[in-house]
Amino acid sequence: MTLDLNPKFVFFSPARTAIRDKQQFLEHVDHAIIALDGRAPAIGDCCVEVLNPLPDAATLRVDLWVNALDDYTCTYGFTVSSENGSIPYARGERLVVNLDLASHAPSKWSSDFRLSHAELLKDLPAYA
Repeated sequence: MTLDLNPKFVFFSPARTAIRDKQQFLEHVDHAIIALDGRAPAIGDCCVEVLNPLPDAATLRVDLWVNALDDYTCTYGFTVSSENGSIPYARGERLVVNLDLASHAPSKWSSDFRLSHAELLKDLPAYA
């Protein structure tokens, strides 16, 4: 039996053009979050560190895990790399705040969300 100390969600995202700024990397990360959660991040903060230039028309691999999870926020860690994961293009964190759709006030995560995301909490520092 192997124990995965840094569980993650892997998403493949096509990049049709060269990525020129951090916001474009974040769009691919948000697509991975949508694939994981079924909804787009409404508000939050992000930090993106660009590691290598991205070639035109590539398939990106987005590795996503949970750095922190509390009642109202979830902080995802991520790397964006080549399809096979051998060339890192960017890494960072994406903080997402859960908002009530009617009042637009912070709302507690559902128990289903907390349960599924607790499985993605990392146990050891990721050196990504």
